[in-house]
Amino acid sequence: MYWLPVGSWEPHGAHLPEDTDTRIASRLAQAAAAPADVVLPAIGFGCSFEHRRLGRLISLRVATFAALLTDIVRAVPDPLVVVNAHGGNTPLDALAQEWAADGRSVLVLPTRAQWAAAYAAAGWDFGPHDDMHAGAMERSLLLHWEPEVVGTPAPADHAVPDRPLFTARGMAGYAPTGIIGYPQVASAEAGRRAAAALVAALRETVAAWCHG
Repeated sequence: MYWLPVGSWEPHGAHLPEDTDTRIASRLAQAAAAPADVVLPAIGFGCSFEHRRLGRLISLRVATFAALLTDIVRAVPDPLVVVNAHGGNTPLDALAQEWAADGRSVLVLPTRAQWAAAYAAAGWDFGPHDDMHAGAMERSLLLHWEPEVVGTPAPADHAVPDRPLFTARGMAGYAPTGIIGYPQVASAEAGRRAAAALVAALRETVAAWCHG
């Protein structure tokens, strides 16, 4: 079994590093993989155009992202688990269907339902939609895994439940700080519980996939 972490390099509200998503994807893959599995080096750039005008950013064009991932899929033996921790990497859904049509065994995780379950495990009554970026989940996971990279104090919460023009306006149109969510409620303990839920979900899904 091969595992490929995929993240991004984009602004995270000044309190988290630009490679937050890549760090999370790598930690999840390393924790969920079996001892005999191979965890590939993380892909540290993704599709992040929604973060333009907010700070330092490297975003791959969709065609570049698709070509890079497809070359990796073709190069490694089946099965491959892609662990994606950047919500903007939406081309992965279509790519996974294309790879399957080409006869490859590729699974993209975590699912949105698994992220929602991780929020519940952390003890929060909100989920990924309301805590979209640089909020409680990302801050908590890094407080748990790599607290030395987390800035203090936690920035103010920023709730933006309605974002009907997000694809056109981007993050800057709704969150000038780059934060949509609740970093004020983040904690290392919440991160520990969320991480445990995510890792368990990944292992369970992969086991069912391999035996199904």
